[in-house]
Amino acid sequence: MKTPNPITGNILDVNLSEGLTEQIPTERYSEGVLGGIGVAVKALIDRVDAGVRPLDPENMITFNAGVLVGTSSPSACRTTIASMNVLTGGYGSASAAGYFAPELKYAGFDSIFVSGKASRPVFLFVSDGKAEILDASHLWGKTTWDTEDLIRQQFGDQSIQVLSIGPAGENLVPAANVMVCRNRSASRCGLGAIMGSKNLKAIAVRGSGIIQVAQPESFVRCCGQHSGHLASTNTAIMLRRYGTPASFPQWNEIGNLPGKNFQTNRLTEKGALNFTPEHLEEKVIQKNFGCFSCSIHCTQLNSIKSGKFKGTSGEKLECQAFWDFGAKLGVETIEAVVKGSTLCAELGLDMNNATGAISFAMECYQRGLITEQDTGGLKLEWGNEEVIVELLHQIAHVRGIGNLLKDGAVVAAKTIGNGSEKFAMHVKGQDLAEEFRGLVGWALGIMVSERGGAHTTGAPLAERYSVSPERSQELFGISTASDPMAYEGKAELVVYYQRFHSALEALGTCFFSSNWIGAEMLGPEDYVTLYNLAMGTNIGVDDLMTAGERIHTLQKLFNIKHRGFSREEDVPQDRMFEIPPNQTNTKIGLDRGKWSKLLDDYYALHDWDVKTGYPKPECLSRLGLEVHQSILN
Repeated sequence: MKTPNPITGNILDVNLSEGLTEQIPTERYSEGVLGGIGVAVKALIDRVDAGVRPLDPENMITFNAGVLVGTSSPSACRTTIASMNVLTGGYGSASAAGYFAPELKYAGFDSIFVSGKASRPVFLFVSDGKAEILDASHLWGKTTWDTEDLIRQQFGDQSIQVLSIGPAGENLVPAANVMVCRNRSASRCGLGAIMGSKNLKAIAVRGSGIIQVAQPESFVRCCGQHSGHLASTNTAIMLRRYGTPASFPQWNEIGNLPGKNFQTNRLTEKGALNFTPEHLEEKVIQKNFGCFSCSIHCTQLNSIKSGKFKGTSGEKLECQAFWDFGAKLGVETIEAVVKGSTLCAELGLDMNNATGAISFAMECYQRGLITEQDTGGLKLEWGNEEVIVELLHQIAHVRGIGNLLKDGAVVAAKTIGNGSEKFAMHVKGQDLAEEFRGLVGWALGIMVSERGGAHTTGAPLAERYSVSPERSQELFGISTASDPMAYEGKAELVVYYQRFHSALEALGTCFFSSNWIGAEMLGPEDYVTLYNLAMGTNIGVDDLMTAGERIHTLQKLFNIKHRGFSREEDVPQDRMFEIPPNQTNTKIGLDRGKWSKLLDDYYALHDWDVKTGYPKPECLSRLGLEVHQSILN
């Protein structure tokens, strides 16, 4: 008899070209990678042939619920979406919280694989082991919020969980994201455009199944202990009150903001005064709440009470919205940040990539490389709130200068020319979201991310929060985690978090419950205990981290297979080796020679060739991935 565990054992495999759905076993792809994102990347590397482009029908997009999703494990609620990256042509993935992934498990599936292209707009309805491909002509052209409302009305069930694309995805904009549960954004990599290329407007799920675990009493007791601990931490208390914007003043203080397309790294005095957690609480926060099985509750309901954006309301305002709209575009009012973030959610736009293209255009306008004749009369001045709102609409609907900016800064620079290429800030072709000149480990994690730049796939926050050398040694095996400009030990720190992040994503667990966001949060040993109690296994911490390493290496192999990315793509652009003009801390700034040595150390820790950045045969052998050796030949 099979030991009870939280894996349903089923993948829903959908071919939209044929209009067919079938069930395949999860175990076909789960060996050695736990589940969730691990299942997805194994399937993608097997099923997406070299030469396939992101928007081709032959490409596949996957929607995945991790191993612990649907249980009472703290913050086990994440939906991971994985496919190709529209902007880089390589590996792409994004993750969002909420309630969709647990509902998918209750409906009887661990993952949904979608390939092909429907002949007309459709949405997928999944319920208790069954799936229907339904007409979505009445949803096409609608915002993500209207789409979710209309689907629930159609079935008369407010408990249906929905992920969908907006106009940006329908128009195949590479900055298009997938919105989950109204305000949870699965952003980066253009995954909304991939759904749009398949004429797939939405996926709706409803389930009445139950999730079992191997040792229910011990598991529930362990979950309760961890949840109680997490809820009482200072980190959770701050997140519960303000959300992730609680950390924004510190990012400004240490000089790590992408000001005006990375020309500066700090806010103006006015911006610094306006963008405080207390000001946010006074101006827009209405109440807070949490996602499925969450003890932290970092989500706030926001509403603008006065001014030109009065009446705008939304959920889950992230610190990154202040990076993107406040620092990157020179906006200095909270109300405009809320408006921009909310509009992106409705249009199905990734604000990281959309503001990357806009900030590039604003710098080109600042330098006279484009004029109002090119912009349709729009004055692309820093902080011009009305113009920024208009540009978001133009990008999503591919009109006006939005037609130039929709493909991101790198592509736009090829059209503009005149040396504008050096102002197109990117990693592997995807618009760069994060400043990193003042945090060496953060920089490395972002540059080597297989997604094409992102801080959620290995970039360490430990450089920002305070951890003693002794505690650093205990947690990470190095003493320098909280020394932001130390190069020593940072390769080890990034490799640690690449493995841990990949494992957490395979479990379906939010990073905010882990030691990534605070040293007092849960570590690998805590998740190993939860996994063993749920699955009836006896793995150790090394096994968990090795599974994470295997997942990460498969992502690397996918990039090599489809784009041949090598060491060259892991080196920052020239601007990131320059000291920002408004910087008063002379320690800020990356060093080219030290960066080269840092990459050597990083590759060596992975058993990768230091010249190419490609995995060595012994790396593949150690991880049981020899079958993919041909990718490197």
